[in-house]
Order: sequence, then C-alpha cells, then structure tokens
Amino acid sequence: MANSRSGESVVQRLTRILQAFDAEHPRLTATELAKRASLSLSTAHRLLQDMVLEGLLSKTDQNQYEIGLTLWELTQRSSFYQEFSQAAKPFLEGMHQTLDQNVSLAILDAQAGSIIYLERLVSHPDPADLTKIAGRLPVLSSAPGLAMVAFSPRHVQERYLAAAHRDRWITERGLTTDDLRRTLAQVRAEGYAHSRAVLHPRSSGTAAPVFGPQGKVQGALSVVVPVDQINLAVQVPVLRAAAHGLSQWISHSVQRPYREGPASQELS
Repeated sequence: MANSRSGESVVQRLTRILQAFDAEHPRLTATELAKRASLSLSTAHRLLQDMVLEGLLSKTDQNQYEIGLTLWELTQRSSFYQEFSQAAKPFLEGMHQTLDQNVSLAILDAQAGSIIYLERLVSHPDPADLTKIAGRLPVLSSAPGLAMVAFSPRHVQERYLAAAHRDRWITERGLTTDDLRRTLAQVRAEGYAHSRAVLHPRSSGTAAPVFGPQGKVQGALSVVVPVDQINLAVQVPVLRAAAHGLSQWISHSVQRPYREGPASQELS
C-alpha cells in the first residue's frame, strides 16, 4: 500500500476520513472532511472519489458525504461484534422490560483504552445518559469498564491503572491508584460495578461482566438510571441474572462454536 510523503499509508488516511463522521456530523463536505481528517483538500478529494466509487461513502445532492451502503453491509456480516450483539438482545430486552430503564451492551477496546457500546435499548431518552451505540467512554470512569477490568487478568488491570491519570473524570475527583484498586476489588467481591454521578451529575451506571469460554471477560451488560431512581436491591439482581444468562449461553451454545472476542484475546 503506497504511503504519503508523511509516511502514512492509504489505509491510515481512509480510516481518518471515516472517523470524521459521528452522531453530530453524519454528513460532511469535502472541505470539512479534509479539516477533520487533517488532510490536504486535494488528497481528500482524491480519496473521497475512490471511496464513493467503492460504496464506502455516498455523495448527496448538496455535495456532502455520508457513510455508504457498502460499508454498512460489510459491518453487518458475520463478526464477533454482530454475533455478540445478537446473542445479547434477548437478555437486554428482558432487562429493559423488567426495569423500564436504558440498558446496553459494551465491550473493551484494549487498543484504544476505552469501552464501546454494541447494543442499546432506550426506555427514557435522557441527555444525562451518555451511552450510545458505537459511542465510547473511558474505562475506569464507567461502570461497564470497571466491571470488565475488575475481572480481567492482573497485568491488564495494572495497564489501565497506569494510564488512569489521562482520564479527566478520575483526576477531577482526585482518585489515586490505590482508590481504584480498592474499587476493582469491591467489584470483584460484589460481582457488579456501580458508579453514581461520575460521568454526569444526574446519572448513575451499574454493570455486570459477561464471560465467555474459559471464564474470559467478553463484555458487560449495564443499566443507566437517574440518581433519584437508584434502587440497587431491584436493579442489581436483574442485571446479574441477565449477565449470567448471557454468559451461560455463550459458554454452552451447541448450535455453533462461539468465537472469542478480539478484545478478550488481546487482554489475556
């Protein structure tokens, strides 16, 4: 793959273009994409033309670009993420109906040092709920992240703890590495993670880990509840039952072998 004068490959530049799109920017002009992807306008135009030809992007009548149908199609084909989301849906639906709260499925992105949401069901739209499908949150400031890291191998925990100083929610609260170690120990002891008014003063998150083959963490189920509606005595048993049920399904699926998630493989 040919590199640019800066040494970047075409794949790296294409990735930056795709990363320029988000929920707030679903359509962008070539100029906007060049700026957000840190590319020259001529380079952006050349790459955008190729991406449209391949169906990775579509061009609107207003000369804006958006994610193309081919890219969506490719992401929907067989993958760990798609398979995991499909397996989790019945358990998320059960949580959703029982608790009448926003629920979600998240996994660790070990390379990026964040969590990413694969699935979400909404009962009450709430600006205080920062979760969204394909959205990312910091690991040690989020309940799903704490639930997954707490049950990961020790060297993985230490890697996240060493990077905790880059998490502004942690530094703003003045938490030390020892504080975080105690939090992870508590999560392991109780089997779930609970964070109150951390990412938003009016919101709380509670999460339980989901395990795959050989007891490796695959992800976490979570529920987001306004702080004035926290009822752990009700919410935690439902959450843990759903996480346990999904873990059992993954570990004992007889229809076809369940593939281990990439994040789990990298973390082990």
